Amino acid sequence: MTNDLYTAVVTSTEGAARSDDGALALDVHEPESLKGSGQGTNPEQLMAAALGSCLLESLRIAATSAGGSSEGASVESRVTLSSADEGPGYTARYALTVTLPDAGTDASAVLQQALAICPFTKTIEASALDVQLA
Repeated sequence: MTNDLYTAVVTSTEGAARSDDGALALDVHEPESLKGSGQGTNPEQLMAAALGSCLLESLRIAATSAGGSSEGASVESRVTLSSADEGPGYTARYALTVTLPDAGTDASAVLQQALAICPFTKTIEASALDVQLA
């Protein structure tokens, strides 16, 4: 049986995304390269921020449990949008570059544990996700 821990609520309308608690209020438009206005942020940047932030928190948990530290850690996230091979729409690829300077003895093992913890990376098909240690 699962135990719900937290639910984020964000309402997206044309050109905006707002959280129910007021902590998030963003102008959201497609980038100019996709024929959007380029004003504010875009969905791809939001996805990159969510992935990187989630993995960074998971790295903190994993490094601490391995006797290391997540101090100085960072995650560079790239979301690449491509036209779909078949049919309308798009596909996305995700590339995460992880810097983990004080993970302990095995940064790769800490990263693997963090990937097992992070709910966002677990929902992405392995073929669309590339994770590397810097």
